[in-house]
Parts: sequence; C-alpha cells; structure tokens
Amino acid sequence: MSESNNRRIHPLAILGALFFAAVLLGLTYIIFDKSAQSALKPEEDTVYDITIIPAPTATPTVFAPTELPTPTQSAPDILPEGTIGIGSFVKVIGTKGLGLNIRSSPGRGQAINFLAMDAELFEVIGGPEVIDDIIWWQLEAPYDATRSGWAAEDYLERVKQNIP
Repeated sequence: MSESNNRRIHPLAILGALFFAAVLLGLTYIIFDKSAQSALKPEEDTVYDITIIPAPTATPTVFAPTELPTPTQSAPDILPEGTIGIGSFVKVIGTKGLGLNIRSSPGRGQAINFLAMDAELFEVIGGPEVIDDIIWWQLEAPYDATRSGWAAEDYLERVKQNIP
C-alpha cells in the first residue's frame, strides 16, 4: 500500500463530524432560545400602568389689550359708524380660524410678515391703497409695534372706541 492511501479521511468520519456539529448547534440554539424567551416573558405578578398622553397641538395665542390706546388723530371721531380710517381700531374677522396674512406692503404677491388671528386688534396707521381690486390698510398692533403690515379690508371690522 502506498502512503497516500493511508492519509485519506474515511467518509464515515466526515459524516460523524457533521452530525456532532449539528447536535452541538441544536443544543446551543435550544439553550439560548429558552433563556431569551424567559427574559422577555413578564412575570405574572407584574402590572403595567400605561398612560396615553396626546401629542401637543399648536394653539394660537391672541393678545387683546386691556385698554384701548387713545388715538393721536381726531379722524376716527368724525368717520361714520363702521368706516375704517387712519387712527381707528380694527379687529380681524371672517378667516374661519385660518388667520389673516399681514403683508410687508399692499398686494397679494407681497411678502407675509405674520399671521393675524380672528378677533386680534390693530390700529390703522396708513392707507387706503387699492391694489389687485382690494382695499389695503396699514395696521399696527397696539401692544407690539413690530407686528405691523398691510391687510385686506374685507377681513377687517372697525371697533367702536370709548374715548373720554
């Protein structure tokens, strides 16, 4: 017999090694699977209290001054009831909760400065100007001079003032 025949591995040895490896892998899987299941299973005495908290929603805040400032011009005193003019106070109406775009200058295509909500109060400081077949008034919030811009008259209503 030649020496090369003695060094060959018998086919039954290969099958035995594969069988042994399969058994070893199977036992390992069973052991780790049981411990993983027991770790994930809650104890029977454990009671979980779950509180569902709704997500926050954006709620617009409308600031209304407690007292109306006294106008510096006498023009509102001579305007007919409900007529808007410089120095008069107006509130936003008719937006159905969507708000009114207050723009940097009169016209639909102009940049939007901010969104004014229904019932928000403003003083008329300029206008009227007719652009895009809309009458535009320049407004300023009496409580914050940075909240100013131009608004369409269709969404404004004059507020009656009680001037002493």
